[in-house]
Formats: sequence, structure tokens, C-alpha cells
Amino acid sequence: MPPHNDLDDQGTALLLESATTPRERRAVLRRRRHRPSTPREARITQLVVSLLFLAGGIGALVEHVDAHTSTRTIAAYLALITLCVVSAELSRRGRTRISFWLLCTGMIALGLSTPFLL
Repeated sequence: MPPHNDLDDQGTALLLESATTPRERRAVLRRRRHRPSTPREARITQLVVSLLFLAGGIGALVEHVDAHTSTRTIAAYLALITLCVVSAELSRRGRTRISFWLLCTGMIALGLSTPFLL
């Protein structure tokens, strides 16, 4: 795994040098390996998830339009597509937490309303 920057790599090297036992060295390496994601990585992940749901929503919309289903179902999928676009834009602008909760809430609402739409 590549380091984030030189300071992070130097800090890990100093901690490894100061560790006196193999157990301490393993603990340093474990903390290095299981580091939390950076805000940039979180934004990219949320953007990719939003775009995947967007692609799935467009595919489902095309399938339902071809099958001549009800207008309510088509409106629900259009709302889903809009929600995914808004979520992607929010995550692109750095509002990752809001984007995440908006996407989760929208998906739960769509899942709960699906029996009433079909």
C-alpha cells in the first residue's frame, strides 16, 4: 500500500525503529495497514456508489418503460435517478456525509414503497 505522503512514511519508519519488541512492530504495521480513509477517498467512494445506483436506476427505468408499467413506478425511478444525481453532486463538492444519508434514506424509501408501486 503506497503511503499518503512522505511525512506519514517517515513517521511509520520512526515508530518501527523505536519499537523494541516484535509485538510492538506488528502493532505499528497493523495500525498503518488499517488506517481510516481520507476525505478524498470517501468522496470518491461515495461518488462511485452514487453513479452505480444511477446506472442501475436508468436500466430499471428503461426496462419499466419498455414493459409499459404504471406511471407511479416510472415516477419513482425518475425520483431515484434524481436522488442519485444529487448525491453524486454533493459528494463531488465535498458534502460526503449528507450525500451518504440522502442516498441511504432515498433507497430505503424506494424499497419500502416498491410493493405499492407495482
